[in-house]
Amino acid sequence: MPKCTIDGREVEFQAGENIVNIAKRVGVDVPVFCYHPGLSVVAQCRMCLVEVEKMPKLQTACSTPATDGMVVRTTSDSVKKARASTMEFLLVNHPLDCPVCDKSGECDLQDNSFAHGSAYMRSTEERRTFVDVDMGPVIQKNMNRCIHCTRCIRFGDEVAGVREMVAIQRGNMTDITTIDGLPLSTQYAGNYADICPTGALTLKDFRFKKRAWFLKKTPSVCGGCSKGCATEVHHENGSIYRTLPRVSPGVNKYWLCDEGRFLFNHAQEEDRVREVWTKTSSEATWAEEIQKFRSTLAQAGSVVFAVGSDLTLEEMKAIQVFVSQHAPSAVLGHFGTPGILTSSEDGPEDSILRMKSKTANLMGAEKLGFKPLQKASFDVAIVFTAGRAVLPELQAKHKIGVGLFITKEAERFDVVLPSLSMFEKDGTIVNHAGIEQRLRRVVPPRGHCKSISEVLMLLANTGKKQGVA
Repeated sequence: MPKCTIDGREVEFQAGENIVNIAKRVGVDVPVFCYHPGLSVVAQCRMCLVEVEKMPKLQTACSTPATDGMVVRTTSDSVKKARASTMEFLLVNHPLDCPVCDKSGECDLQDNSFAHGSAYMRSTEERRTFVDVDMGPVIQKNMNRCIHCTRCIRFGDEVAGVREMVAIQRGNMTDITTIDGLPLSTQYAGNYADICPTGALTLKDFRFKKRAWFLKKTPSVCGGCSKGCATEVHHENGSIYRTLPRVSPGVNKYWLCDEGRFLFNHAQEEDRVREVWTKTSSEATWAEEIQKFRSTLAQAGSVVFAVGSDLTLEEMKAIQVFVSQHAPSAVLGHFGTPGILTSSEDGPEDSILRMKSKTANLMGAEKLGFKPLQKASFDVAIVFTAGRAVLPELQAKHKIGVGLFITKEAERFDVVLPSLSMFEKDGTIVNHAGIEQRLRRVVPPRGHCKSISEVLMLLANTGKKQGVA
């Protein structure tokens, strides 16, 4: 393999690799603003200038492919001077409103200013000013903070497939906006905020809610569809504040759709059922309802266990074992997305990430041997869901729900035993391509919600009320 030398370190590289990526691999920081590994290279911010031996001028590291024997210096005096000048230029119009900016604490402009800029500024001219713009339900724009990196424009053109972000005017008054001022139409708008290196494009859902340095970060997987995008969930004190994409080259690369990004809000809804709920009593307890559940199950002539394909493999397996041991004559089937009964009916909903199946574990259910739930009448219907699967229309004399329900959904059941959302448990899911991925527990259960495994153990326990709170 060809080799080059970066700051005295010899490193092998693949043909066509640029200096930025090679330097990062050996722990050498080359600062960037406009460059993003998932977008085309434009080399317009000039922050990544480096000195390349035998070249008369400084070169942009993002657009310069390495060659065999190349010698690169990233900390020479000329490079330091160029970076300082670039930072001074980018900060000429910046409002320096870090104390109120949501990007503060994870801002490339802050980091590069501290590492490569100067504490002094020679400019005394008045800074340009723009009015904040609402760009639809997802993004709020503060053009005063923009440094014209054009990442957002390139994301729309190259990834989202929607040419909706454009640059108008020129020079000092360049304005990044949507065509004709229309709201953003893509269902991937949250990525605009992710890739913005400053606080020019911010998530309205996260705006002014929490400082970045307070947030704990847990890697997990999106349960919004069968794609199973890698995510990172940011939370503190039992509350989730946002979900960001995690780099996964084989699944979602660098991106996440808005539906999956804001899925956590459903688990935190005010009207989520957090205590045992029944139609007949407002003071039902776990001990009473578990006892009634056992009695109902024992007396029922026909029983169906309807399992949502939004559950984990571990939960599905636990239900299988329970049914085989305690209700062997019961019907067992899975449900999830209307019209998508099997993985063969699943497929891309768009050309980017979204899949037709809106549950994450349809393939996993099939691997465990679950069959699609068929419509029929039963004495008792027991429905298990993590809140994502669309509840089936079942004809039954007695309906019991186990899982995540909001009050309106609970009214379709006689009894609801509240269980965990995908953010409150560990587990395994299998995406549409057969890739196994791990969910991670992010926050503790709400109220008196119990895991499905715990509910099944309570049902199987012959001791009357032992261990039931």
